[in-house]
Amino acid sequence: MDLRKVFDCMISVSELGRGQASKVIQAIEEDGNPYIVVKNNKPQAVIISINDYVELMRAKDMLNNNEKPSQKLNEDDYIPSKINSLTLDEMSIFLNNEESD
Repeated sequence: MDLRKVFDCMISVSELGRGQASKVIQAIEEDGNPYIVVKNNKPQAVIISINDYVELMRAKDMLNNNEKPSQKLNEDDYIPSKINSLTLDEMSIFLNNEESD
C-alpha cells in the first residue's frame, strides 16, 4: 500500500465520535482497505471488514492448532457474538467517553 493511502486510511478517535464512523464503514465496505484509528497521534486500533476479520481468525486458529488449510471450519465460528458487538450508537457513546478522558 502506498504511503498516501496509509494517511488517507487514518482517522482520529475524535473524528469517529463526530459522526465519521458511517463514512469509514462505508469506505471499508467499498474498497476493503482497513482504517487505522489514532488517539493523540498514536495508532490505537484498526477497523477492518468482517471478511478480513474472519480470514484473520481462521489464520490464527490454523497457526494455533497447527491445522492444514484444507481443514475447513464453519464461518460462524469466527463471527463475534452479539454480546461482543457494538451498535453504531454504542460505539459513538464509547468514543465520546474516550475523548473526555
